[in-house]
Amino acid sequence: MDDFPVVPPIVIKDTPHPRRLIKLAEARAYVDQAMQSGRRSAPWREAWHRLKTAKSEDEAIEAIGGLRELLAEENLLVPPASA
Repeated sequence: MDDFPVVPPIVIKDTPHPRRLIKLAEARAYVDQAMQSGRRSAPWREAWHRLKTAKSEDEAIEAIGGLRELLAEENLLVPPASA
């Protein structure tokens, strides 16, 4: 499932440029990196776990959707018109 596409891509506020997540593996790596950088709350752990354990397309879609919601709540998404 690592190559499962993120559609539409998730564009995250990052420095020096926005970061685009286009595959499930990239989304999982981003969450892993965020957790190592101090985002260790339960929603981040849950997002990482869901991305890590996705075994079907439906699970991958749900995990990506959950990550998208978490990033929106944390104000980390670049608005679509700016992406």
